[in-house]
Amino acid sequence: MSRPLVLLLQIRPRAAIGCHTFFAAAIMLLPASGIAGGIELDSREYKLMLRPTEFIAADPQQAIKRFITEQLAPAVRDQWNADAANELAEKRLEVGERRIVRFRDSGDCLLFRHGFAWRQRVDIDEHGTRADDVEITLKFRSPDAFLAAGTSLNTTNDARKVESKFEEDLGPVAVRNGPEGGVVANPRAARSQFSQSTTQIVSVDQVPTSLAGIKGLYPSFGEELQAVVGRVEMSAPLDPSPEYRELVYKSSKLDIAKDLKARFALTLWYKGAENQDHPALAEISFKYDAKNGEVRNEVARRALALLLAMQDLPWADPAAPTKTALVACDRPS
Repeated sequence: MSRPLVLLLQIRPRAAIGCHTFFAAAIMLLPASGIAGGIELDSREYKLMLRPTEFIAADPQQAIKRFITEQLAPAVRDQWNADAANELAEKRLEVGERRIVRFRDSGDCLLFRHGFAWRQRVDIDEHGTRADDVEITLKFRSPDAFLAAGTSLNTTNDARKVESKFEEDLGPVAVRNGPEGGVVANPRAARSQFSQSTTQIVSVDQVPTSLAGIKGLYPSFGEELQAVVGRVEMSAPLDPSPEYRELVYKSSKLDIAKDLKARFALTLWYKGAENQDHPALAEISFKYDAKNGEVRNEVARRALALLLAMQDLPWADPAAPTKTALVACDRPS
């Protein structure tokens, strides 16, 4: 196993915030064979928020085309290879998913504040007609890989279409200084979040509206929550976030290096029925599977180099909050 690469990140705030220099905690990037101690990653996803105002339109395809051809494809050419860049520019991105997304949390955002997320998704067609079933996901995130991997989110024996994942998300290093702003590391850097998640399919009337309801579908949830929070009242209700219409535009699978491919996804979320042309958020990401929990150094280097370069794209907003951070504790007005 290759030794992990440890980076000390130096963040210099804008002058308006002060002239002190901030040092972020050291971040371990794991470029070789997964993580020590037998923990095995399923996949790695590199995420970057974009300015949603660039995609305002009834049909965002033209803006997406501009972003791909003028910004993303040149970065892919510089950091990966010309073949991947050419295929990305020629085939571009096509709609992969249409969904309605909603989060639920307690009134004081107990779940989000302690690393948990409770999400529901419903597929829709091009006319907005909803599917009968709901995809629900319980997720636990932590910068500590061992803590995330050791969190049990098992389902009941009669659960339908269960899928569990242990993933790593990599994103920009930024210091948040309010809901609208932040300071991005300079030189550009990345941080990792590890997540354990379990998804299942339920009918609409089975979607939990309390902490006890989640425990009914995920029996280990109560113990895991109390291990993090301490004593908690499981009868506490869960308040819903607003609904967001999600459009996910996906690329074909592109070569990062020999024998390993990644797929790009550009995600737009629209808040409520009144904002059909004005996305509330935009995100570009790329993802690849870790083969048997292993990632070759060449792949990790190229993937990280692209994420760092993408932070300087004209439409990038690396200091913006992530999708979950923006939405999980949002409440309908």
